[in-house]
Amino acid sequence: MTELTIADLEAAFNADLNFETYPALRDAALSNQGNARRLEELCEGLDESNPKQATKKGVALSILGRMAASVEALEKAHPKEEVASVFLGRVYLNRGDYKAAKQRFHEAINKHPDSQTIAYGLIHATLSLGEHEAGSSILKRAQERFGENSDTLFLVAFHSELTGEYEEARKGYEKVLEQDPTHPQSIFRLARYHQTWGEEEKALELYETLRDLQPTYVNALLNLGNLYEDYQQWERAIECYTEVLKAIPNHPRALVFLGDARASKVMYYDEDSERRADRQSQILKIPVTDFELSVRSRNCLNKMNVRTLGDLIQMTEHELLAHKNFGETSLMEVKQMLAQKGLRLGQGKMEGGFVAPPKPVEVSEETLQEPIESLDLSVRSRKCMERLGITSIGQLITRSEPELLQAKNFGQTSLNEIKMRLEERGLRLKDASF
Repeated sequence: MTELTIADLEAAFNADLNFETYPALRDAALSNQGNARRLEELCEGLDESNPKQATKKGVALSILGRMAASVEALEKAHPKEEVASVFLGRVYLNRGDYKAAKQRFHEAINKHPDSQTIAYGLIHATLSLGEHEAGSSILKRAQERFGENSDTLFLVAFHSELTGEYEEARKGYEKVLEQDPTHPQSIFRLARYHQTWGEEEKALELYETLRDLQPTYVNALLNLGNLYEDYQQWERAIECYTEVLKAIPNHPRALVFLGDARASKVMYYDEDSERRADRQSQILKIPVTDFELSVRSRNCLNKMNVRTLGDLIQMTEHELLAHKNFGETSLMEVKQMLAQKGLRLGQGKMEGGFVAPPKPVEVSEETLQEPIESLDLSVRSRKCMERLGITSIGQLITRSEPELLQAKNFGQTSLNEIKMRLEERGLRLKDASF
């Protein structure tokens, strides 16, 4: 793709903003860093008290990933401007705030009753809230009015997924992508389907296609990061979570996942260090009598009660030379012997100790009978809950951390996610019995 210039950006920015002209503005802004900086400068000259200018500013800021400022501008143009309402509703959908999304789309449809895009947003938000019957009713009316297209096909498939008809949903999403290979919501739902059913490679490929979208497809990046963690590709996982935090700086799950990925990366290298330490421990147990030393050196070491290489590296040159009959020749012998094993005198005096593990966080206990789905867990954590037969929060809090960590593919990231979700409700996992 040819790199677009600042002149291209300014031309797209100065054009009337609508759903047809939006791609030109987006592509120009994302073409290079210089264009992105120029778009930010142009936004500063817009008057948010003017609905059209507020819309343009909100949309431009969403392209730049500045979602908080984008929402602030879009709210000022909603519901008067159709484009503002659509982008605003989509931001809330992407955040998982379905109640706010439904409210904005409902307000907008009263102002723009002929808008297909707003109608589809309202259906999506309604279905996402679990109001399947109401959502299905609106969907049927939309199909009668607007006909069949990629968006209505997606919503039919989405309804199938939410009502447990997973195979029908998969076929539906694939049908959408036959018509529109870049339909982002269908790509995401299909990726999620493959991830849920253990087809991680297909899921990875689909999530990666969503990575460059603006506004940032938050849930796609979170799921992609989880998958990279499963493959122990910590750097790639960290990149995914960092991208989310660039768009939404205080996103709670991204913050937790990022911290866990960094910790897992350290733990991974710590395991390697531990293996090296085990090998060194075996070396330090080697008796000094296994080496060819002069009689004088052997006798001196025996009198100093130095039996192993581990004993020897606790000694310094000064301490050895202070012993009767131990001279420079013996010192050279000992140093050469240690060098064969990558050791040196005095090394044992510089070794550090272990760091105590952090204490678990205590949270208050409450009684809840909510289904496990209400925790809004990641796909990986939810699959682990299914394998363990945990269907409610009440069942979950009867389990301890060690019990959960024994489950297949359930690691520290999933554990921390669950603990965070429980803490939000004043709950905690059962204390482990030792």
